[in-house]
Amino acid sequence: MIQTIPMFDFTMFIGEIVAAYANEDCLDNGKPNALKVKPTILMDSGYFDIKDRVGSVFKVCSGNEL
Repeated sequence: MIQTIPMFDFTMFIGEIVAAYANEDCLDNGKPNALKVKPTILMDSGYFDIKDRVGSVFKVCSGNEL
């Protein structure tokens, strides 16, 4: 970990990525293909895939549902 920053009622952690792994199926010419990786990104108050909002940070759910 490089730094911690207290913010309101939580702490932001800043670190360094020292390794990354991917399945061979998610690579094109040795580089990650975002469409195959299917990442989920947290922005604002929601979760997004490559093109659509797929969930909400504050929505209560059960099990693996979004």
